[in-house]
Amino acid sequence: MKSESHLKFKKHQPAIFIASALIVISMFLFLSLSGSGRLTAQPESSVPEKPALTSKLFSKGETLYKKQCSSCHGALGAGDGKAAYLLYPKPRDFTRGEFRLISTTDMTVRDSDLFKTITNGMPGSAMPPWKFLTEEDRWSLVYYVRYLAELGKKKSDGEITDEQIQKGLSWDEKKNLATEQIDPEAVVKISDEPPVNQDGIARGRALFVKGCVSCHGAEGKGDGQQMMKDSLGISLKPRDLTAGIFKASGSSEDLYYRMIAGLPGSPMPSYQYAFTPEEIWDMIHYVQTLPEGGKTDKAVMSRHSIHAQKVKQADFGPGAIGWNSVVGQEINLMPLWWRDDRVESVEVKAVHDSTNLYFQLSWADLTKDDQVGAVADFSDGAAVQFSQDTDPPLFAMGSENQTVSFWHWKSAWENELDPEGMIQKRYPNYVHSTPPKELYPQSLSGQDAGNPVSNMDSKSGAEEGRAKGIGSYTANRMQAEAVEAKSTWKDGRWIVVFKRPLKIEDSERIQFTKGKAIYVSFAVWDGSKQDRNGQKLISIWNELTVK
Repeated sequence: MKSESHLKFKKHQPAIFIASALIVISMFLFLSLSGSGRLTAQPESSVPEKPALTSKLFSKGETLYKKQCSSCHGALGAGDGKAAYLLYPKPRDFTRGEFRLISTTDMTVRDSDLFKTITNGMPGSAMPPWKFLTEEDRWSLVYYVRYLAELGKKKSDGEITDEQIQKGLSWDEKKNLATEQIDPEAVVKISDEPPVNQDGIARGRALFVKGCVSCHGAEGKGDGQQMMKDSLGISLKPRDLTAGIFKASGSSEDLYYRMIAGLPGSPMPSYQYAFTPEEIWDMIHYVQTLPEGGKTDKAVMSRHSIHAQKVKQADFGPGAIGWNSVVGQEINLMPLWWRDDRVESVEVKAVHDSTNLYFQLSWADLTKDDQVGAVADFSDGAAVQFSQDTDPPLFAMGSENQTVSFWHWKSAWENELDPEGMIQKRYPNYVHSTPPKELYPQSLSGQDAGNPVSNMDSKSGAEEGRAKGIGSYTANRMQAEAVEAKSTWKDGRWIVVFKRPLKIEDSERIQFTKGKAIYVSFAVWDGSKQDRNGQKLISIWNELTVK
């Protein structure tokens, strides 16, 4: 007889979801390919001991959450932050209690589940790993996220009102909400993993064909059933398992959790009663053979150290021979609106000659998009973001209290064609509004008004800007530009070099001090994928030191 918790879980799942036996596994678990062609689990350190909940630790979690998490998840954890509209998959709404990565059979989330998710992030989404935070910081976030989740439930049940929240809850009330209350009997018990062999993989393949191909397709490429939605009504597509981008960690243990616990709020139900433990292990071992080698690592965000070495004055144009002796860093990128067909990474090199700082960015892009004569044309682009703060804001666009600086390049700004000629080619009857304005309609109002973002005749190929939060990007005055950019595109690869003096008079612009590390991140726009504005691929913060 099925347990009440299992029936409760199935009650929340639309019938169309039940056929998706492995969509949980399909959504972003880390796996790595062994020499035999089978993916082996990456080593997973045990979750460190949880510190006792104190008022001080809770306050630290609240501060960290507001700074690093609220832009996406919202002030009260409802998934409604300022950046949420830019993101897919959508930020988790903690208040619904539908945490994806759990290790229980009753849809409840353990503190250890939250800690692992915060630490490892979720490849295949805009949720990065936060392992560079201290263990105490991550535990403080665990407590505060649980508090928001339980607070949301109490609000929904009418036990706590908005008025009470505005007045402020007592510490005892907060502590009670932030304290884990898990039924020990609901914790998934993992059976012993059998040895991997070809017979087991073959059995797993047969089970996959029986229960999973309707969604994931015969070869696991995600080309089966496409009409799927989560509990919020948001459309989902089956994961292409061969892309190697899965959810949580790639350990067999975590894969087992996904199969037994399911994925609350998604099309993936619990298969605790659908398969025997032996069958589940066979399916796990088969799925681990599907991802293609080398792809998984490209979905993992990690922090790098970039050193701008001092060099003698030489040619450091895009692709110049001087760059050959410079050690670069391959920085992984993640689309804010996720797609598997993406620019996976950018190679970054940096040098200085005591006067100027040079950044070379290089990435694969099969199409050269430098025409913006039509409304539907979008330019390839790249940006470098800087923060001089010792404790930087979220890597997105700064915050109200912390300004970030940008160097921004667009291929269209370097287009050798005359900008007006490019438009005239697309729109033969186009008439520009100047001169004289009084005789013609205003066709390019942004450019006519002197808006630097609308400038199509950039002499340097780049602009400098700054931001203090989502939607606050401000370009510097065109006549005050200090940064230059030159580029080349060849054989499906962009190479862009930014150049700017180390020291400039304008105190509002980024300053570089030799030997002092600052934070730097990167963004790329792929015009052929209609990237523009906030639709882009970004990295997390890295450290830059001018030697």
